[in-house]
Amino acid sequence: MLGVYRFNRLLAGLLLLACFVPRPALAAMDLTMHSGTSQILHFDDVKQIAVGDGTIVGALPLPGKSEVLVNAKQPGTTTLFVWTANGAEHDYRIAVTASELDLLSAMLRSSIARSDVSVNTFGHSIVVRGTVPDGAALQGVTDMLARFEPVAKQDNAVIVNAVMVARPLGGLQSDSGNPYMRDVRVDPDGQGNVIVSGRVLNEQQRQAVLNGVRGTAGRYLSAKGKIIDRLAMTLTTQVDVKVYILEIDDTGLSQLGVRLQSGTPDGQGGLTLGPASFPITEAKPASGPGNAFKPFALGPFFRTTVLAPTIDLEMTEGHAKILSAPDLTTVPGEAATFLVGGQIPVPQSGGLGAVSVTYQNYGVQLNVTPTLLGNGDVATKINPVVSDLDFQNGVLLNGFTIPALKTSSISTNVITAPGESIVMGGLLRHIQARTIQEIPLLSRLPIIGRLFRDVRYQNDETNIVFIMTPTVITR
Repeated sequence: MLGVYRFNRLLAGLLLLACFVPRPALAAMDLTMHSGTSQILHFDDVKQIAVGDGTIVGALPLPGKSEVLVNAKQPGTTTLFVWTANGAEHDYRIAVTASELDLLSAMLRSSIARSDVSVNTFGHSIVVRGTVPDGAALQGVTDMLARFEPVAKQDNAVIVNAVMVARPLGGLQSDSGNPYMRDVRVDPDGQGNVIVSGRVLNEQQRQAVLNGVRGTAGRYLSAKGKIIDRLAMTLTTQVDVKVYILEIDDTGLSQLGVRLQSGTPDGQGGLTLGPASFPITEAKPASGPGNAFKPFALGPFFRTTVLAPTIDLEMTEGHAKILSAPDLTTVPGEAATFLVGGQIPVPQSGGLGAVSVTYQNYGVQLNVTPTLLGNGDVATKINPVVSDLDFQNGVLLNGFTIPALKTSSISTNVITAPGESIVMGGLLRHIQARTIQEIPLLSRLPIIGRLFRDVRYQNDETNIVFIMTPTVITR
């Protein structure tokens, strides 16, 4: 009995051990997939899944536990293990190969061959991104992508150009020919305009920078593109225009005259007066081996005389007087206005019996708009206006006479160095006056009344002269 008992125990142990021995795995299966594709594997009852390299392949059991979804992520080789409820183990060797889009990306990457540009595949798109130094490098990348566009369309793919430019306008970002460009940046705004930003010292440097950009950024501007100024200045620049407005009568002009002499600088701050022969410019023949066969070539012109008006005698004799001597200060590019005269009310009908009144200027008016150039000179737009009341051609309205205006005006642009004077004339004021002296009652008698009346006519003609001296003020 003891032997039978031991035999039964040994047989039971062997049976129990056999239950814990796993079943041998089935032979590994080879599976080939393209990157970006998926495949479903079918099993009886999935209990557990394991993937060797999750960056190459991803596996996910579907609801019902009878299917496993396998996603190929990127080219490579890995393994997949699937255990079912009955203890069976299914092994797969999965090789992920590059799809047509991956092959196209590899070709692009090899063709562009830039370390600052990367090529990546996302779905059905190839994204090319990075930052290149200038516009020429961007154009090279763009041209290369254009060659691959037909191939991408055949695979229903899209090539996205996301390459940026560090210096969109190339040499303008650090123009070595302009010392003021050191802290200045030039960028396109994507709408055909060019934005100039940064910091300069004063208005002169600002104008020099803007002039330089205007001269070299033409090919970056659209047909209606503009240079957008966003420069900040460390110093504030203003232009002070000292103005003398003189009135010289006809007697002074015809008899005494205004002696406009030419003065030659003597190098010590003085002038040597000469004959009235201004403006004078002299030209020196150009020299050098390049002009050996150009005997008529001229070098740069330069001014040899300065204007020295002398009007002291006119003022002493009473034929000239200063109407006003304003000192106009404005910022470059902004107009400064001065008026010597007054305003007359002008009624205007507003409809339904309403009358409004506006005021019209008359007298001597001066509009000055100075602009500072990049070389330090001052470009001044000058618009003097001289007007007088004309009652003879006035309009009678509701018993009141609204006089007309006799107006003379000039508009011109002059470029001078700071401190140089500008003299403008030619604006004439012609005034006709009639003075009647009479004896009351007797002057109204018929026929003999003229004996008791004296009528005198007076014609006055004066010339308005403007002398302006712009000076640059920086603080």
